Amino acid sequence: MSRMFRRLALVIISILCFATVAFAQPAGGRTDNPKPKPTSKAPAKSGGTSAKPPRPPASSSRTSGQSNAAPASIDGKWWTSGNDFGSSEVIFTQDGLRVSGEIHYSDGGTGTVTGTVVGKRLQFTFSDSSGRSGSGWLEQSWNLFLGGPWHNSQVRDGSWTLTRVEGKWCFGGNRSRVRTVTHNARGEFRTIDEYNEPGGGHLEGPYIFLEDGDEKLKGDFDFRANRVNWASGFFWTWCGRN
Repeated sequence: MSRMFRRLALVIISILCFATVAFAQPAGGRTDNPKPKPTSKAPAKSGGTSAKPPRPPASSSRTSGQSNAAPASIDGKWWTSGNDFGSSEVIFTQDGLRVSGEIHYSDGGTGTVTGTVVGKRLQFTFSDSSGRSGSGWLEQSWNLFLGGPWHNSQVRDGSWTLTRVEGKWCFGGNRSRVRTVTHNARGEFRTIDEYNEPGGGHLEGPYIFLEDGDEKLKGDFDFRANRVNWASGFFWTWCGRN
């Protein structure tokens, strides 16, 4: 009996020792610092390729620096405003791209000019009653200005510039104060103002002079602004041919 009791006691003691060791182990795994968990966010790719590409710029119907706008008609009367062509007026008649014209010189001579408009240039040939002829081109830089070179067998680098003077001019830009201007081949011009009062003066190269008795007032053409600036401080602006 005592032997069986001792065996049983040994079995009980062994069970108790094993339970004590198992209970002493910590729950949840290792006690040293675990490795950090990887984040769920993927790293950004170099160059931002994960983002949506930018939209291309909208296409434009215009090409930079190019214009398809047609030049204004040169139909009507022009004054030779400077250079070696000779004091004259030219009356152009334009029919589409074809242009013809009559030249009236201040000394009474006459001539003809014909040409074709290419872009803003008039490619022309001319001849006159003095036996002179030639060819060249005139560029319409502004509504009131034509200019360019010409040549013939005697002249290699001639020039010809013209100004549109005949038409309507608004005093101070006011369309209720219109001056109607006409001129002849000698550069003499006449004006009629809004009160139907006459005036006059003369053209001298690129300048215009108003005359009232012995008084004379000089004006400069500002082609880009389509105006005449007078020495007294006032100005006219171009109001058109009609």
